[in-house]
Amino acid sequence: MSTECNHQCGDCREDCAERAKPDFRATPNELSHIKKVIGVVSGKGGVGKTLVTSLLAVLMQRNGCQTAILDADITGPSIPKAFGLHEKAAGSEMGIFPVKSKTGIRVMSINLLLENDTDPVVWRGPIIANTAKQFWTDVV
Repeated sequence: MSTECNHQCGDCREDCAERAKPDFRATPNELSHIKKVIGVVSGKGGVGKTLVTSLLAVLMQRNGCQTAILDADITGPSIPKAFGLHEKAAGSEMGIFPVKSKTGIRVMSINLLLENDTDPVVWRGPIIANTAKQFWTDVV
């Protein structure tokens, strides 16, 4: 912090500790091999996030890329349904193993872990954020 600090950080060009932003990045599972990440996001429901994600994954797989989908839509997971997946994800001490579609696309979604894949998930806030983070860190 500068000796002339007026605590008006918006006007300040100093690089002081008070302005340091926390690092929210998480390290993926050590057995994962991730080269590129494409995020499909929207603050509104029903705009086609699942369709866009599914089509991107299929196109990338057809072009020779190894493709996986991490469905972070915890309260409304629909990616497994789009790919016709009904089996459950398996796990071991190494991590959680996603389910493979018929075309080889790996999929991880909350409803692949639930006893009944149609059970509602009514979590909110930090629990959802931690679940999405745990998918990133624990899924191989």
